[in-house]
Amino acid sequence: MNNVEQFILAEADYFHPMLERAQQSTLEQRENWRRETIRERQERMSLEVFDLLQGTVKYGPFKGLHLDRDTWWGKLDLGSQCLGLYEKEILNLIEATEAGRFSTFIDIGAADGYYAIGMLVSGKIGKTICFEQTEKGRSVIAENWKKNHSVGELTILGEANATSFASLRAQDLDNALVLVDIEGFEFELLTDEVLNLLKSCTVIIEIHHWMDDFLTKYNAFLRNAAQYFELETIQRVERETSNLPELRDFTDDNRLLLTSERRPGMMRFLKLTPKAQSLL
Repeated sequence: MNNVEQFILAEADYFHPMLERAQQSTLEQRENWRRETIRERQERMSLEVFDLLQGTVKYGPFKGLHLDRDTWWGKLDLGSQCLGLYEKEILNLIEATEAGRFSTFIDIGAADGYYAIGMLVSGKIGKTICFEQTEKGRSVIAENWKKNHSVGELTILGEANATSFASLRAQDLDNALVLVDIEGFEFELLTDEVLNLLKSCTVIIEIHHWMDDFLTKYNAFLRNAAQYFELETIQRVERETSNLPELRDFTDDNRLLLTSERRPGMMRFLKLTPKAQSLL
């Protein structure tokens, strides 16, 4: 077989999923797609990828994690999570962490357990403590953990506050990795009392800027946190999709929409490292 024939076969293989998709859609489907909202389209794309990958994360540090299609937190991120693209800044940091580097993973605002259970599946950390204030969320986390063969050690607690933190064992807080994502309540939670409890932990915080008097509260928090931690920002990472064969037949708009996290701006993640020792 000469080179051009090999090239032709390779091109036929490249275009196969695109041509197949074009033949699969009906006129009625195409009409419905023209009328759907952006949010409806994103959910459709997300669930299509979820079903394609059978609800299992294929790339990134949480590879092999089984997700629930009926998640209570929302279905719009399931496809991105399966592809290892969701909050990739945090995923990259986790992927670079050596197994056993931290004693415990503490997830504050655990939602459906994506990080709490994902950390256990990754083998990076063998114990997770997650705080989720909603009863529905705690139930979903427990079910998702069972779905992932109850790997590791998981503790599910309710609302995170100074009292609940103070009730944790000293060995659970010593050299823990903490993730805080509580939709704008981070400054209310991370008081001097709580920061003092976490001073031996490495803390990752998603900063939400849509609260009243944000800069005043943020500046006060930074000055307070700087007593215990070295502060640094985690730089945004672009979500590359052109290298994913699962998305070859997606339109440009749909590929980009799949990676959207619907943020009101470019979000800021902070990493707080204990001053007493160098971590990560």
